[in-house]
Amino acid sequence: MNWAALESSLDPEPFFHVEKPDGRKALTELHRVQMLLKLVRELAPAVHVHAIPNAAKRGLKAQRKAKAEGIRAGVFDLCFTWAGGSAAWIEMKGYDAAGRAGKLSAAQIDWGNAHFRMCHDVASFFSPEKALEWLRGCGAPVKGSVTA
Repeated sequence: MNWAALESSLDPEPFFHVEKPDGRKALTELHRVQMLLKLVRELAPAVHVHAIPNAAKRGLKAQRKAKAEGIRAGVFDLCFTWAGGSAAWIEMKGYDAAGRAGKLSAAQIDWGNAHFRMCHDVASFFSPEKALEWLRGCGAPVKGSVTA
């Protein structure tokens, strides 16, 4: 038995694109998500996007219900789909009130790596503009130029 193959890393490395912090410390993750959604509405109206609400603190009863409904740790923030059966997932990061950059959790890296291995488009960004450019590179119908 190869016991090492059964263990998961305590500090996994992402196989997918992870943007480094951009230094815009005044922008929280929520602000960045809102900026990305606005860009998608304006420049990629044929792209459908939905949020995957999995970060809220919940009481024990709500946690049990969420788990029964299929919530899983590590699932990325946003799912984007467009014609032709294409889809991509983005995890946005921002800065907290103390000016610290958000980091991917081990569960997020594991989820992203699993989907990357399945040939899904997954990435993590600080910059909404770079996230939209990445979606364009994935084949999403993005019109015009994206400026930071």
